[in-house]
Amino acid sequence: MTLDLLLISDATGQHVVYISNVEKLTGVLICPYCHNYVTILSDTNKRANEYFNTHVEKCKSSTYEPSILLHDVPMLICPAILSHPTTEYLMAYGLMDQFKAQRGFITYDFETLSDQVMKEITDQTTLLSQLSKLSIASTEVFPNQDKSYKVVKRCYTLFDELSDNYQEQLENYGLPSNSSFVRLWLAQTFESAEQIYQCMKYDNENIPFDKQVKVLGWNSSRFDITPLWYALDCELWTMGVPIGDLNNTKSITVTHKKSHMKLQFIDAENLFGPMTLKACIKDYGDKSDHKDVFPYEIINSKNWNEVLMKTEPFEYEDFKSQLKGGYSITKDEYDQYLIDFKRFTNRLEYLKYYNINDTEIMVKPLMNLIDIFEQFIIDVLHYISIASCAYATKHYSTYFPSNFNLESDKQTYYSDFDINADYSNPNPKAKPFELTAGYWKNKCYHYKQQDYKAGRETEKNVTADDYNYYKGLFETSVCSICSAKFTYDNPPSLDRQDNELPHTKDNCLPACVSCNIAHTKRDPKIASLHIKMRKYAIKHNLPMTISDERIYKLLRECITDGLAAVFHRENTAGKTHINELTYDEQSNKVISQDNENVATHVFALDGNSLYPRSYSSVKNENIPYTDHRMYMAGRSRFYSEKPYIIKNCIDQRKEVFVAKVKGYFPKSEYNNLLAIPPIFRNIEIENLQEVIGEYMYSQAQKHSLPMSKKDRKLTTLVDTNGQFMVFNNYYLWLLIDLGFVITDYKAIAVYEKNAVYEPFVRTMMNLRIQSILAGSTKEKFYKLIINASYGYDTLNTEKFGKIKMLDKASTFIAQHHPNHMGTKRISANIFAIQTKPKTATCFTSIQSQVFTLDNAKCWYLNYIYNFMNKCLDRKRFHFVLADTDSIYITIAGEPNKD
Repeated sequence: MTLDLLLISDATGQHVVYISNVEKLTGVLICPYCHNYVTILSDTNKRANEYFNTHVEKCKSSTYEPSILLHDVPMLICPAILSHPTTEYLMAYGLMDQFKAQRGFITYDFETLSDQVMKEITDQTTLLSQLSKLSIASTEVFPNQDKSYKVVKRCYTLFDELSDNYQEQLENYGLPSNSSFVRLWLAQTFESAEQIYQCMKYDNENIPFDKQVKVLGWNSSRFDITPLWYALDCELWTMGVPIGDLNNTKSITVTHKKSHMKLQFIDAENLFGPMTLKACIKDYGDKSDHKDVFPYEIINSKNWNEVLMKTEPFEYEDFKSQLKGGYSITKDEYDQYLIDFKRFTNRLEYLKYYNINDTEIMVKPLMNLIDIFEQFIIDVLHYISIASCAYATKHYSTYFPSNFNLESDKQTYYSDFDINADYSNPNPKAKPFELTAGYWKNKCYHYKQQDYKAGRETEKNVTADDYNYYKGLFETSVCSICSAKFTYDNPPSLDRQDNELPHTKDNCLPACVSCNIAHTKRDPKIASLHIKMRKYAIKHNLPMTISDERIYKLLRECITDGLAAVFHRENTAGKTHINELTYDEQSNKVISQDNENVATHVFALDGNSLYPRSYSSVKNENIPYTDHRMYMAGRSRFYSEKPYIIKNCIDQRKEVFVAKVKGYFPKSEYNNLLAIPPIFRNIEIENLQEVIGEYMYSQAQKHSLPMSKKDRKLTTLVDTNGQFMVFNNYYLWLLIDLGFVITDYKAIAVYEKNAVYEPFVRTMMNLRIQSILAGSTKEKFYKLIINASYGYDTLNTEKFGKIKMLDKASTFIAQHHPNHMGTKRISANIFAIQTKPKTATCFTSIQSQVFTLDNAKCWYLNYIYNFMNKCLDRKRFHFVLADTDSIYITIAGEPNKD
């Protein structure tokens, strides 16, 4: 129940008044659902009231999902160049021989005190303990020109706040007298970052180089960033908008107000994938480095001073951990600790060493990662995750395939992008653009909005009345930037010659939409780079962004992750019989029965890099379609909802596409399919015993799981469950070859086909093999890169929360908005508020991810149906488990043989 209350304050006190009708009191109508749409209550302006009522009805059924913003036309994808100002400039000016990756950075780590509180927050939530900061350490890396570097190590603790010269240190940095040692560390870090920046920047002052240094912690997005939040609220620096959410802050940038130096805090773990720091050092670091030990749980806010000033080492019992349910270290590790402790006068000195060591051992793995990517002209420290690094590398390879052509595996690819080449490639079949009144009216509206928001005069702007003039102009003229003709594939727009002036006839010339975007407030050479790279992408059918929302929605619907399905739970050698599923058409039932063969082995088959194989487009004679290659999707060609067009595209088996269809497998095929039904898709499932089975139902009841609502589950099917489902061409063709019958056609999106990821996959796989043969740890780097490169293709910002820093009053208002997601207190009057965004963007090659996932399913099922089922005696094995890239089978073979 919601009550509207009015809080009134006067000299005598505060009073609360109940308001029965807010609209009549204020004279304002506010949408009760989104709280964003507002209109003035009026008896005369009936249209305003009608608009309001229409909005409320629409908002009532809304799920508050953000609307998607796409590019106006398909745009090229090469973040390694176009999203990196330094590399972009070097490429545009022909200076790529001067490229160098950032090698200066800072690593940091907190040690904390743990206080048990055992406080009940809600009926189902109990706060077990509360952490507070004990110390912070950092290792600062200062790079030299020859790729060597020196390090400076620092550590601040609670003991520093007790020192005689602490206030003097605060005054030296202009910090408030009540500042914690973390703020003191931060002030010192800004000074060090300035020196690191000077070491890294180019001698040529014209080359842009962001005045920013990365500060990396291990697992900091969930842990170290929390005690840091409170130090970021200071009058000497400003905090930018965090990336991520309040509980998992992937990146946050802090800018010094005076020096304008920026520190970007990111999680180093995101550059290596989920693992412990200890595992990272072992896999990617120096063999001589090791992570030390420390008994966190015996120190709290009451005893830290006493415990840490003792001169004797910690006892083995001190390493007993309630969290781990035993000792946190082994006896051998404790013996090594005793040896290490002899170098220190007390436990505090050991703490500082331990804290600093955790930051120092991060340096070598990061340097190794920088070296690996630098050979491919990728600047690791420009990114915040291994996925974004690998994604940038993959798309860079599509423009410079020769950089990914090893001497040991020479292949013939198309030529690299050349800034001096001409990539104009007019399509003679393209239909000339014909301006319509509706299109022009919409353009004029957006031009006026654009000028109004920029504070420019709009009185002399182009209007809908200029339609005939511009219709003729677009028909007879060419792009003022690239001289291309205007077609429906290359629509026109107006490019302002003076960016300070509005969209008037005198200030505008016709230009391609893509050229206009590239030309906006850019250096002419950089604008030319963007334009030429886009033409290169079109010429070679490279992946490009989606500009049609219908195609975007079709692709999003098609995204289906890998399967994880258990078919037989109990499989014991010498006991379990091979099980067969048989469909009886007369009774319309599936009969499960064991045959006479008894299990001897459980056999596992694991795909070798299935996803990279699926997007590589490497030629393979086992692929029966499109020249024995599984091509990837490039730029979208067209979208259609006409059944005869969809059917023709499917039947001709020439194009690459995603299609939305409805269909089924005939019952006569069931006995060939029941072991693993070949349609892997999500459907809504009712949690009923007859639907999910007796075992799963009993387990759900046992653990008090909610059973009333429907769940969306990925499962295996023999039909589309009476609904339309989206498949890519290879998966759909395989299903048809297995007997699938299409009963209805809904939509199709057709793409240019390409094999442009082949150089990237071949190179990474060969480098990985070479590293394995040489016994090098680099093998893990190449495996990491190749497996992380495809997931970023589906990135959009739909699920990203928008974080704002608000004062107490604004926070109170924001928390009552339906889009509010969470609140985090930063200081007494500053709060971080996370809300659902109104809009989201998708500027990645989402079609590449869709094709990777469905191509993988096609490979997987092709192996099962066209190899295993045809080569093996199906009475002597049954499927145990089907996973994304592996399969487990129980075999009735020879008991004495492997």
